Amino acid sequence: MAFTLFLVGCNKNEPNGGETKMQSLVGYVALKGDDSAILITSTEAPAKEDYELSEEQLINKYKNQVVIIGLSEIDTKDDLKQGKKIKVWFNILKESNPPRTTIQKYEII
Repeated sequence: MAFTLFLVGCNKNEPNGGETKMQSLVGYVALKGDDSAILITSTEAPAKEDYELSEEQLINKYKNQVVIIGLSEIDTKDDLKQGKKIKVWFNILKESNPPRTTIQKYEII
Protein backbone atom coordinates (compact mmCIF):
# COMPACT_ATOMS: atom_id res chain seq x y z
CA MET A 1 0.00 0.00 0.00
CA ALA A 2 1.48 3.37 -0.99
CA PHE A 3 0.58 4.92 2.36
CA THR A 4 2.90 2.58 4.22
CA LEU A 5 5.76 3.67 1.97
CA PHE A 6 5.32 7.33 2.80
CA LEU A 7 5.55 6.67 6.53
CA VAL A 8 8.91 4.95 6.23
CA GLY A 9 11.41 7.27 7.86
CA CYS A 10 8.74 9.65 9.13
CA ASN A 11 7.05 7.38 11.61
CA LYS A 12 8.82 6.87 14.92
CA ASN A 13 7.84 4.97 18.02
CA GLU A 14 8.58 6.93 21.12
CA PRO A 15 8.13 5.87 24.72
CA ASN A 16 5.28 7.52 26.57
CA GLY A 17 5.74 6.09 30.02
CA GLY A 18 5.23 2.38 30.82
CA GLU A 19 4.51 0.01 27.96
CA THR A 20 2.61 2.43 25.72
CA LYS A 21 4.48 3.71 22.68
CA MET A 22 3.28 6.67 20.74
CA GLN A 23 4.00 7.32 17.08
CA SER A 24 4.93 10.69 15.67
CA LEU A 25 4.78 12.59 12.38
CA VAL A 26 6.19 15.90 11.25
CA GLY A 27 4.39 18.10 8.76
CA TYR A 28 2.75 21.41 7.94
CA VAL A 29 -0.73 22.52 9.02
CA ALA A 30 -2.44 23.18 5.70
CA LEU A 31 -5.99 23.73 6.93
CA LYS A 32 -7.35 23.98 10.48
CA GLY A 33 -10.91 23.67 11.70
CA ASP A 34 -12.34 23.62 15.21
CA ASP A 35 -11.92 19.88 15.77
CA SER A 36 -9.48 18.76 13.08
CA ALA A 37 -6.68 19.87 10.79
CA ILE A 38 -4.98 18.69 7.62
CA LEU A 39 -1.32 17.85 8.08
CA ILE A 40 0.89 17.73 4.96
CA THR A 41 3.81 15.42 5.74
CA SER A 42 6.05 16.73 2.98
CA THR A 43 9.66 17.61 3.80
CA GLU A 44 9.11 21.00 2.16
CA ALA A 45 6.45 23.53 3.05
CA PRO A 46 3.46 23.70 0.71
CA ALA A 47 3.45 26.61 -1.74
CA LYS A 48 1.90 29.80 -0.37
CA GLU A 49 -1.08 29.52 -2.74
CA ASP A 50 -1.79 25.96 -1.53
CA TYR A 51 -3.01 27.39 1.78
CA GLU A 52 -5.97 28.82 -0.16
CA LEU A 53 -7.08 25.37 -1.41
CA SER A 54 -10.14 23.56 -0.06
CA GLU A 55 -9.86 20.31 1.90
CA GLU A 56 -10.72 18.27 -1.20
CA GLN A 57 -8.18 20.13 -3.35
CA LEU A 58 -5.43 19.63 -0.74
CA ILE A 59 -6.19 15.91 -0.52
CA ASN A 60 -6.09 15.57 -4.31
CA LYS A 61 -2.88 17.56 -4.70
CA TYR A 62 -0.90 15.96 -1.87
CA LYS A 63 -2.46 12.45 -2.05
CA ASN A 64 -0.15 10.22 0.07
CA GLN A 65 1.21 13.12 2.12
CA VAL A 66 -2.05 14.05 3.85
CA VAL A 67 -3.12 13.01 7.34
CA ILE A 68 -6.31 14.32 8.95
CA ILE A 69 -5.53 14.99 12.60
CA GLY A 70 -8.25 15.17 15.23
CA LEU A 71 -7.75 17.86 17.86
CA SER A 72 -10.23 16.69 20.51
CA GLU A 73 -7.50 15.52 22.93
CA ILE A 74 -5.57 18.82 22.73
CA ASP A 75 -6.22 21.46 25.40
CA THR A 76 -4.60 24.43 23.65
CA LYS A 77 -5.21 24.76 19.93
CA ASP A 78 -4.80 28.53 19.61
CA ASP A 79 -1.12 28.45 18.62
CA LEU A 80 -1.76 25.65 16.10
CA LYS A 81 -2.00 27.81 12.98
CA GLN A 82 -2.07 27.27 9.25
CA GLY A 83 1.42 27.15 7.75
CA LYS A 84 3.18 26.09 10.96
CA LYS A 85 5.55 23.12 10.89
CA ILE A 86 4.66 20.78 13.74
CA LYS A 87 5.44 17.40 15.22
CA VAL A 88 2.43 15.42 16.43
CA TRP A 89 2.16 12.37 18.65
CA PHE A 90 -0.62 9.81 18.44
CA ASN A 91 -1.44 6.19 19.34
CA ILE A 92 -3.30 4.82 16.31
CA LEU A 93 -3.30 5.87 12.66
CA LYS A 94 -6.56 4.75 11.03
CA GLU A 95 -6.08 3.30 7.55
CA SER A 96 -8.53 5.40 5.61
CA ASN A 97 -8.10 7.62 2.60
CA PRO A 98 -6.68 9.98 3.73
CA PRO A 99 -5.44 8.42 6.97
CA ARG A 100 -6.83 9.86 10.21
CA THR A 101 -5.67 10.04 13.79
CA THR A 102 -6.42 11.90 16.99
CA ILE A 103 -3.27 13.53 18.26
CA GLN A 104 -2.33 13.46 21.93
CA LYS A 105 0.09 16.38 21.78
CA TYR A 106 2.00 18.54 19.33
CA GLU A 107 5.06 20.73 19.22
CA ILE A 108 5.71 23.66 16.88
CA ILE A 109 9.08 23.20 15.19
